[in-house]
Amino acid sequence: MALSRKLLVVTAAAKHDLADAARRLDRLMKDLDEGRFPEGD
Repeated sequence: MALSRKLLVVTAAAKHDLADAARRLDRLMKDLDEGRFPEGD
């Protein structure tokens, strides 16, 4: 669930601020590559 929420935040940000969305996506991908998965529901 937490990963889904993170992806939704990225897509919502892309509607208003593409640069911010790109930064968020880069950060999320780096975390995933390093084995850090979002925790939550």
